[in-house]
Amino acid sequence: MQLCAITDRKRANQSLLSLVEAWSRGGVDFIQLREKDLDATELQSLARELMAKIDRSRTRLLMNVSTPERAELAMAAGADGVHLAGKPKLGAASRVRQIFSRRVLISVPCHSLEDIEVAHEEEVDLMLFSPVFEKVSGDEISAPQGLEGLRLACARARGIPVLALGGVTAANASDCIDAGAAGIAGIRLFAGDDWRRL
Repeated sequence: MQLCAITDRKRANQSLLSLVEAWSRGGVDFIQLREKDLDATELQSLARELMAKIDRSRTRLLMNVSTPERAELAMAAGADGVHLAGKPKLGAASRVRQIFSRRVLISVPCHSLEDIEVAHEEEVDLMLFSPVFEKVSGDEISAPQGLEGLRLACARARGIPVLALGGVTAANASDCIDAGAAGIAGIRLFAGDDWRRL
C-alpha cells in the first residue's frame, strides 16, 4: 500500500520537520508539501528543510503548485516532483517535464472519471482521487464518490496508481485497497498517529 502524507502544519500535533522525519522513517512513500499560506521563498526554504529530514531512498517530496510554471520552485528546492493542483489539463504535465532537467514525479487531483481520463492521457505518475468518503479540506467538491466511484476510477486509470483521498481512515483503508486503489493519501490521517496502524 502506497502512502501519501499531505502536510498541514497548522493541524499537526508536532513540528512539521519532526513529523516529516517520522513519516519517512515509518514508510511513507510520498510527502505532498501543501502550505498554501507561504510565499515562494518561504515554500522553497521549507522544502529544502524537509528534504534534509527524509530518507531519500524511500520517500519522495512533491510540492503543491498551482500552475506548471510554478514547477520551477520545486526544481530549485530539489523536490522530487510536483502535485499539480486544480483540474487536470492537457499539456500541463508535459510543461512540467520540460521545466525539470531531471526525472520528475507528477501527481494530480481527480474528482471525476473525466479527470482520470485527462490524467491518463498526460501519463502522470499518481492520481489522488477524492472525495471517497467525505469532503477534502479546502475542496469545493463535497459529494462523496464512495467505494464504487473509487473502483470505477481505478479501472479507468488503466495502470496508473490511484490513491484514495477524503475521509480515509486506518479502519477503512483496506476497503480502498480492495476497490483497486494503490494506496491512500490524507491530511488528518497523517497529522496524528493513526497512519501507523495502516
